[in-house]
Amino acid sequence: MTTAAVLKSPFVSSDADALRSVFLQAPGDAIAQVAPIQGESHAIADRAAEQFKIFAGRLASFGVKVSERSSSAEGPLGFSRADGAVIFGDGAFLMRPSDPQRRREIAALEEALTNAGIPTIGRIEAPGLLDAGDVLLASDTMYVGFPQARRAEVGMPPAVHGNALGRAQLTAFARSKNLRVVEVAMAAEVPRLRAVASLVDTKTVLCSPGLLDVAAFAGLELIEVPRGEDYAAGVLVLGKRRVVTNLRFRETIPLLRKSKIAVEAIDLWEFGKIGVTPSALALALKRD
Repeated sequence: MTTAAVLKSPFVSSDADALRSVFLQAPGDAIAQVAPIQGESHAIADRAAEQFKIFAGRLASFGVKVSERSSSAEGPLGFSRADGAVIFGDGAFLMRPSDPQRRREIAALEEALTNAGIPTIGRIEAPGLLDAGDVLLASDTMYVGFPQARRAEVGMPPAVHGNALGRAQLTAFARSKNLRVVEVAMAAEVPRLRAVASLVDTKTVLCSPGLLDVAAFAGLELIEVPRGEDYAAGVLVLGKRRVVTNLRFRETIPLLRKSKIAVEAIDLWEFGKIGVTPSALALALKRD
């Protein structure tokens, strides 16, 4: 593992702030076991590793400190680091993943966060379940995704999105920090809220209107991605109106640039084949 310098609070107040430090984990051979979205082949491990290396290098070129863990014996989606914890200004709230295979990731993640100077300030307790990929954090609002009892059109089987007990635990914690909590209904097949919505600045959300209830973002400007490129909304925000996206989304990239959003487009399609977006690959440790 390569480690970044020990960080100091405040860590993350909003997903729209400038990205300073991240935790990444390289994909292993097990990525090939993940079911692809409709019409795609399985991810190829060697290509995914090459794309991940370019991704990490691109972040570093923008001055982002990268703490990287090599692939391990964890589950096939262990590289999806943003699922494991919600980072607040004063520390990490650890998840209890919906997938039982992923629960063993949390102890290693907690150790890595502690080593980076980020204390644990809470965790989802059994029988609660929740994945941080279903959480967006704004300066005064936390958005929490939950599945609707309907199927979407993106060719993924229904995903598991925690449970009401898990959402209630995180909601209570957020409200204790004076955050407004808004639930966002998503189509059953969406793997995580962060795949279909991203806060590109404090007043703007990039979203996939066919797969979630955009009314939840009332008061924000909406930039809607075209149908057929629904997961193009899962960008990694580098800073105000600057994002990393998958270069395969050829309709969305011009739309973003027309909306005065700077786009860093790189090939991450081995991850895109399985519905994993740039927003899922990096756990933001520090934004300001």
